[in-house]
Amino acid sequence: MKTCSVIVPIYNTAPFLAQCLSSLARQSYSALQILLINDGSTDESKEIAEAFCKADKRFCLINQSNQGLSAARNTGLQHACGEYVLFTDSDDFLDTYTIERLIDAIGDADVVQYGYKRVLDDGRVVKTDIPSCPYQLTSACLRLYKRMLFDTYALTFTPGMIYEDIIFSLNLWAHHPTIHILPFTGYNYRINVHSITAHHSRKNIRTLYRAIRETQAPLWLKIYTRLRLLIHFLKS
Repeated sequence: MKTCSVIVPIYNTAPFLAQCLSSLARQSYSALQILLINDGSTDESKEIAEAFCKADKRFCLINQSNQGLSAARNTGLQHACGEYVLFTDSDDFLDTYTIERLIDAIGDADVVQYGYKRVLDDGRVVKTDIPSCPYQLTSACLRLYKRMLFDTYALTFTPGMIYEDIIFSLNLWAHHPTIHILPFTGYNYRINVHSITAHHSRKNIRTLYRAIRETQAPLWLKIYTRLRLLIHFLKS
């Protein structure tokens, strides 16, 4: 059975962390390396993560000073040893059969893209979304990757960038990986009004747009991404 490395950046998500990690421990696909990157949390997140590591040898805790989500994911990539890589945010959670279904679906493709449910704290689902094309959803968490992609193309996340998943996705797409779309909503995205990306400034948006221009993605894809961002900012 091939191993999947699951990378979970953690920063002050103690109220939600146990649900996230429990959903990983209960996965029907058992060959997992679960990397918990504690990015300088000041709440009880570290203690919760330590408890899971003691109970299940598949969990591994890595502590670092607070450097941000991108740096935490990059740390996880440095320690990942599985054939596959999956990212999960520490305030979200997976359905039980998510990883198994993704691995069954990837075949000869480089990436499997799948959908999500947007959920409230009480578990109510307020939205579901399944991608109709590979460029519709930019979240790094909504894909299973073959790890060789990160080694072959030196793919990393840009520290200090809001909406870092957009830049990462454009850099990924620039290499034209084969992407399979799975019509499955196995990722549960928690609505969190305190999320970093819930707040943005004009300076940060200008920085983001400049970074989009500097990627090697095709021009039409950069324009498409900027238009989608514009619509998102107008609605928020």
